[in-house]
Amino acid sequence: MLRKILAISLMSVTTVAAADTLDVGLSDTTAQFKYGVASGLAGKSEVYAELMYNDVNSIVGGVGLLVANDEMNVPGLTIGVGGKVVAATIKETPARQNASAVALGVQVRYELPAERRVAFAGEVYLAPKIITFGDANRYQQYGARAEFSVSPQVQVYAGYRKTLFNMKSTGADAVLINGPHIGVQLSF
Repeated sequence: MLRKILAISLMSVTTVAAADTLDVGLSDTTAQFKYGVASGLAGKSEVYAELMYNDVNSIVGGVGLLVANDEMNVPGLTIGVGGKVVAATIKETPARQNASAVALGVQVRYELPAERRVAFAGEVYLAPKIITFGDANRYQQYGARAEFSVSPQVQVYAGYRKTLFNMKSTGADAVLINGPHIGVQLSF
């Protein structure tokens, strides 16, 4: 009985210790926090929760699943597809508006084979009108970044990100972030 308890304890500690990531990204006008846990579906897949807010008090939160795996024919290349559910409260004049969406996306990451500490990544998430709800017509998120591994547990990055909802009331885009950002990702 003691062996079973010890074995289960060690397996659960090992899974938790090697699987979690915390990503903090900052720009001049926004802060984004993302916490991910390995999903076990494929090589580098994860389930995550994220929260972003900006300097005009708009807030976007979401949960998602990214199923990713290494591309065997191209060393260093990882391709992932996934989806996420986002909900936002957007401060637009004259009043605050609420929106949500079910977005589908793709992520590509490439580590330089000669220097595994340097990588480049990009992502796109889209939700058309049929799966966008509340005060919005569409949701879009784009991003690209360059990463540098300080250690196996710490990566720093710099990049560009754009996140927006197209609003029903005005037909205009409510842009939550559009510009450069820096950040750190911790693995534990």
